[in-house]
Amino acid sequence: MRVAAVSRYWWLPSCAAFVALAPLACVRADDPAYARGATIVVAYPGMAQDLWSLSASAHQLVFLPLATWDERGELEGRLARRWDHSPDYREWTYHLRTDVRWHDGVPVTAHDVKFTLDLLRHPDVLEISPRFIEQVTVHDDSTVTVRFGGNRGFFFETGQLYFPKHLLEDLDPKEYREWDFWARPLGNGPYRFVHHLPQTMMEFEANPDFYGEKLRIERVIIKLVTEEVGVTELLSGNVDVFPYTNPVWAPKLAGDPRFRTYHWVYMGVARAIYWRNDDPLFRDARVRRALTLAIDRRELLRVLNLPESLPLFDGPYTPRQFRRGELPEALPHDPLAAAELLDAAGWRDVDGDGVREREGAEFRFTAIVPGFPGFQEMALYVQDQLRHVGVYMELRVLDGAVVAERVRTAAFEAAFGPFRNEPWALEWQFGEGGSVGYRNPELAELIERAGRTAHPAIQDEVHREFMRIFRRDLPVTILHPVVRSFFVHRRMRGLEPPYRTDPLRFMEHLWVEEEGAEP
Repeated sequence: MRVAAVSRYWWLPSCAAFVALAPLACVRADDPAYARGATIVVAYPGMAQDLWSLSASAHQLVFLPLATWDERGELEGRLARRWDHSPDYREWTYHLRTDVRWHDGVPVTAHDVKFTLDLLRHPDVLEISPRFIEQVTVHDDSTVTVRFGGNRGFFFETGQLYFPKHLLEDLDPKEYREWDFWARPLGNGPYRFVHHLPQTMMEFEANPDFYGEKLRIERVIIKLVTEEVGVTELLSGNVDVFPYTNPVWAPKLAGDPRFRTYHWVYMGVARAIYWRNDDPLFRDARVRRALTLAIDRRELLRVLNLPESLPLFDGPYTPRQFRRGELPEALPHDPLAAAELLDAAGWRDVDGDGVREREGAEFRFTAIVPGFPGFQEMALYVQDQLRHVGVYMELRVLDGAVVAERVRTAAFEAAFGPFRNEPWALEWQFGEGGSVGYRNPELAELIERAGRTAHPAIQDEVHREFMRIFRRDLPVTILHPVVRSFFVHRRMRGLEPPYRTDPLRFMEHLWVEEEGAEP
């Protein structure tokens, strides 16, 4: 249940957003979307059984986090009105609003916060590691202190949601994921759950008791569809929002003036190629650097219909570095330098067949690819780029869970998959006995140090050094950040790039305008 932020200046609307600024005369006068008034319909890809099967964004229709991002990218209070921290940044005291009620009228208190965090750390639930939160102390109904372990993690304030103690405290944690509560959730957020037809739709209505301003979107309907049906529903005017993951849909809708396109960048998550560093093919850091230089990552963004202005980077970073734009430039696309490095490492095309050789062995390997949207297109592009420098990469598409297990157990030569910034992920990949076969005591010590401190300045310092070593050795080639994209009907207003670009997450700030209103 964590949602990440996008950088202050790295967001760029895709072509659909520019087309949407065309004169309103281009919009069909009979567009049925305008007949829905203050009701918004979202086509959600998937066959969710309950609210918790949807994305974390949808959860925030019904439940409040402690804080959220404002239009400037700064934290603003939601359930919490303010907060303080200890000098070591591990102990945080949250002062809660006193005017927030559960949808049944019961006041929300600090006891609900403690109940939720205790529940999620329960041995039968374990949605939060006991190492992440050491202690939760309630001082009074509106004040709670959380003592964090490790480096405190990403986005605790903006991603963690809270549940009603008075309704759930007597339920068995062993049956947590089967509780009826998830099918008929009662929250404390801007929208109240109305009803749900399993694998068909969910309906929510504006909460008249919400502490904020009167909600201008009165009703939200989530239609559960396949991506193909979602595109059809959007084009037919039956839905207002379509979050998509497969880049094939972008060209199909880019020329329609009824829609704008928004992109939400997940901080701390990227797509990457993992090289098996202890394999003879990839043991030499010059080879891994050459493979990275051979890939035009800016062009890859265009191939995947992503904004060309997305940040590219060659190593882990902190949230603060990301928001401030303090990431060093990624290695450029330089196939000539790649060829020189491969030559220096002893890989040359001796027989002129287009594939480099060394000691009689060709530079051929197999990369496993998860069967998720966008991965195959990405892998095919990388395959072509490597072929240009004399490296032949075969592709094998597997179930995503199988790829993850192969990477975890080091049963691969190369693998496409997610790259995560959190210390726990860095540890199992690059720490002692890491799954990619990379051994560097200095980097391992930095990973341990990053996991010990929560002080942001020290975290920045550690990650700057981490980035320096990572860029030198390149045990992994990071291709691009993970992006969630939305086609949104132009009648919806209030989304403000780069931070407020997710309609479900920021529905309370949105409104609709009548047909013919100025853009």
